[in-house]
Amino acid sequence: MHIRRIVTFTLIAVTCIFLIWIFTPASIIPPARPTEAIAVHVLDLGLHPELVLPNNNGELIVYAYGDWNYFALNNQGLSDGLAALLIPTQGTLGRQKYSNIEQLQQKVKEQDLTLLSFEVAKAKALQLAQALDQRFNRNIDTRIENPQTGLTLVKDEQEYTMLHNSNHELVEWLEQLDCQVEGFVMWSNFQVKYRD
Repeated sequence: MHIRRIVTFTLIAVTCIFLIWIFTPASIIPPARPTEAIAVHVLDLGLHPELVLPNNNGELIVYAYGDWNYFALNNQGLSDGLAALLIPTQGTLGRQKYSNIEQLQQKVKEQDLTLLSFEVAKAKALQLAQALDQRFNRNIDTRIENPQTGLTLVKDEQEYTMLHNSNHELVEWLEQLDCQVEGFVMWSNFQVKYRD
């Protein structure tokens, strides 16, 4: 009887720790003192994030990654969601352009979204944007417009899986900007944290 209580208590404690861990926001730690610092943004849509990078024209380009069927085609039934979660599916890369930060902030306000902003090296941001544009353009013949999200999307070579979803893709992009990400990354639950 005594051993059963210990085992039960241990299981409850481990479960509580695990739940706290997975529901605690992952921390984006921007680089300290980036060269020619420029603002970039992470847009939290609830289920997935989007990265917003500047271009050379002063515009902002939103980049998003997801499941083709669920995210690009808006097939969001239970079976579509389970397929996106449980089996490797066709990935998609999306883009959307904003003329300026005010346009982006208007969307954030209208849709009650979370916008995280921080600075990275300008060269890194432009380099990542160029790489994502090249990746997008490789499959331009699959392009579709999604009126619900405002994104233009193409099929992507990277499969979408539970272990490589939109949040994992965002982490890879952030690492290319010399950011670090700490914490559990499975869904869009990020915060910005600065090193002391």
